[in-house]
Amino acid sequence: MSEQRRSARDAGPPAARPKPTPPTSPTPIRESAAQDPAPQSKQRGESAQPAKGRPRRRRRRRGRGRLPDRAVVFVGPMAAGKTSLGKRVARELGIPFVDTDAVFVRQHGAITDFFAAHGEPEFRRIEAEVIADELAVPGGRIVALGGGAVLTESTRRLLASHPVVLLMTTQAAVLRTANIARRPLLRDDPNAWGRILEERRPLYEEVADVTYRTDRATKEQLARRVAQWARSYTKKTAGDPARGSDVAAARDEKE
Repeated sequence: MSEQRRSARDAGPPAARPKPTPPTSPTPIRESAAQDPAPQSKQRGESAQPAKGRPRRRRRRRGRGRLPDRAVVFVGPMAAGKTSLGKRVARELGIPFVDTDAVFVRQHGAITDFFAAHGEPEFRRIEAEVIADELAVPGGRIVALGGGAVLTESTRRLLASHPVVLLMTTQAAVLRTANIARRPLLRDDPNAWGRILEERRPLYEEVADVTYRTDRATKEQLARRVAQWARSYTKKTAGDPARGSDVAAARDEKE
């Protein structure tokens, strides 16, 4: 072993290096980073704005559509729910509701009293005038007709240029829920409801664009269905004998 190496070994191990002490204050943030907290996508050069030429797709709102610019008319047998359902559909669509029987009462008194004093023919004549006045009002709204309104030919002609909803039910449902005392044709013979319906059924079907059963669903469900149908309604030429059709008619009859 050389003299130089021997002297180095005899001197002992080398002195340990001093360990660095931790900083007493946090590391200062670079000024550029503090002033520009850009998202990662921007730092990579990606644009935060949507690419040009790619318009955002707007989400379609369900149940929206253009309403008819005229009255949607409810027809059907006595106590089928034309007034109660008509009010709900009008609220759903945000349009007015009119009950032509109520208009008649305001102008001429109770229908039962009018029947007794003047007879049915005179009642039908004035009823037709009331309906013609209400259907002549422009703009969308719901108009509910009395059960026998379709007996008048002039009324049926007017309905040819309007969306017409037919509401059907059963005699059992009517006798369970209706106020018979307010129905002059049923007051003395409650079971006459079925006979009257069969007499008027061809006229109802003649004027109707769609049919709903009011004894097979809740009023809330029916109101949504009828409102949706009204929004999507399209009409052929006014007076066209080929009435429009709707899949809801067949669906509701089977439910």
